[in-house]
Amino acid sequence: MKVYRPEIDGLRAISVIAVILYHAEFTLAGHTLLEGGYIGVDVFFVISGFLISQILLTEIEATGRIDYLKFYTRRARRILPALFAVVFATMPFAYYLLLPSELLDYANSIGSSLLFGSNIYFYFTTAQYGEPDTLLKPFLHTWSLSVEEQFYIGFPLLLLITRRYLKSKFLPCVLLMATLSFVFCIVTVRYDQQQAFYSPFTRAWELLAGTLLAYYEVRRGRARPRPLLAAAGLVLVVGSLILFRKDTVHPGLFTVIPVIGTCLVLAFASHKDVAGRLLASRPAALTGIVSYSLYLWHYPVFAFARLTSLDFNNGDKVLAVAATALVAVVSFVAIEKPIRYTRRNRAFWIYLSSSVVTITAAVVSAVTTAGFPQRLDQVYPPVAQTNEGRLESTFQSLNSNIRADKSVIFIIGDSYARNWSVALNNYVDADRYEVVAISYLNCKVEIKDDIVKAPSSDSRYDQYCIPFEKYINDKSLLSRTKAIFLASHRPFEYEANPFRFELLSWMKSHSDDAKIFIFGNYFQLDRLHSCLGLMFQTKSDASACLRLATYPPTNQPLAQLPFFPSDLAFNYVDIIKLHCDYDKEKCLTSSGGVPFMTDWNHLTAEFLTTLIGDILEKRTADLRSSGLLNFLVLPHARQSDRTASSQPNAGPTSSASP
Repeated sequence: MKVYRPEIDGLRAISVIAVILYHAEFTLAGHTLLEGGYIGVDVFFVISGFLISQILLTEIEATGRIDYLKFYTRRARRILPALFAVVFATMPFAYYLLLPSELLDYANSIGSSLLFGSNIYFYFTTAQYGEPDTLLKPFLHTWSLSVEEQFYIGFPLLLLITRRYLKSKFLPCVLLMATLSFVFCIVTVRYDQQQAFYSPFTRAWELLAGTLLAYYEVRRGRARPRPLLAAAGLVLVVGSLILFRKDTVHPGLFTVIPVIGTCLVLAFASHKDVAGRLLASRPAALTGIVSYSLYLWHYPVFAFARLTSLDFNNGDKVLAVAATALVAVVSFVAIEKPIRYTRRNRAFWIYLSSSVVTITAAVVSAVTTAGFPQRLDQVYPPVAQTNEGRLESTFQSLNSNIRADKSVIFIIGDSYARNWSVALNNYVDADRYEVVAISYLNCKVEIKDDIVKAPSSDSRYDQYCIPFEKYINDKSLLSRTKAIFLASHRPFEYEANPFRFELLSWMKSHSDDAKIFIFGNYFQLDRLHSCLGLMFQTKSDASACLRLATYPPTNQPLAQLPFFPSDLAFNYVDIIKLHCDYDKEKCLTSSGGVPFMTDWNHLTAEFLTTLIGDILEKRTADLRSSGLLNFLVLPHARQSDRTASSQPNAGPTSSASP
């Protein structure tokens, strides 16, 4: 007869609270609290491996077989009703708050969850787990459920194979698999941390650690409670939660610490010792009982709260945690518990099948329509969207006909290079210069033996890295180069692509004494908000984005920034100062119906074209003194027809020229 162990629920409570606090990102004096809260998921894995293995091993010891239908029915009752409830509850919020691309991602994440593969989906589509943009994906947390579900499929198969073909070899098989998984984890995390994080093969050893403990208990009975070992295990778990940081290599060698700690608690804790009494206390045990509902609800609650809050501060986070607790308790009482223990099988299967059909229909609708893009028409007219898409697509063709009888202007940069190149190309003196526009987006640039190597970090970026490497090493182009324009995200602050100024120096050394121009950024939001998202949610124009822009500060002291190249001669083009002198009331917010940006930081090509034209037209003297007008011409008459949502009226000012 199975004996209820409240201390396990107490351990679940610590895990789920840690995960919730980690995702909430409470701050104190500028520091994020409980950065190691992600370890809570690892503790869940060990507990899950222990309990599921115990159930199956006990059954096979008692009956000589496993009733797989009964096992998977229990798993379905435990997991799916509450998960479906979260899906149904979040659908209206997703439809009214998420942009088409975000809604498409949301739909795909739900679909992959139903197929027990969201960890695989997020590995191929998501940025680094824990980064700000991943906090806005309502179902990102289901990756761990998929890992567990894959274990529920794989482990019974292991039992079946060892029972039928490898009698008495179960323990060696589990030990071998756990060892291989651990080694694979240690090796993989060095080269692909994302794969190590999401892969079931790098996580299997954590679940199998629970399996080994369950095997021992089923075969030999539960070990005698040992208070010191139980307390040590609890210290290892809690210590990991407190001491681990976001930059701790995980999962990896250090992950052994909380895994061993969890095993010690499971093996030796008792409600009669100190550690066991703490874990078995009524508040802890009750929290553990509803831990699954808490885990399911917290991430979408936080994601939609962040989307709708312009400043997700500690007060908002407390409210989000309270809302999570409330809805989780209601979900547990009204859905999870009744369905899990009901004997009305026919009603359960009707609910299950109808839910699957409904959710599948919704997912297919969102995917086939690409996220219902017509919802954007009110704030971003279709004609403007089409025009912007057409304009941006011209980047790839800018280098198609480079003539050998003209001097060259290189436009280089990261993801900013695309739209900046398209816009600047409109104003380059085409009678005198050829434009070569290249991007090192996700290229691993290295200068060695006077050759620039730029392999892509992923084959998706070959479209940028292959032409970048081709043109940057063309000495005939470099020798004719008169100017180099750098368009980079926060050029003196951005930690990625630290080679950019070394690259500029190298290019200049092979050029005809080219002048270097570094273009400053326009206004930007924080990474938790996109301009188009704000427009869509508030049903307003892009002026809302400008008002809420947090970067850059007025008259930022460039020389004090971490990557300022003091040994490089260049001209800095402060476009905000030139355009509107940092007075937001005078700054452009859109052009031709196209907002100045659609994400949180990249300027649109249509807007940039108008912005540069405005600066050229009104700040001619300043640009001539910096030398920029040696390479650009004043706007054509057709550009005077462009419209914008606000008209600049900046007073005279001078550009910064370090």
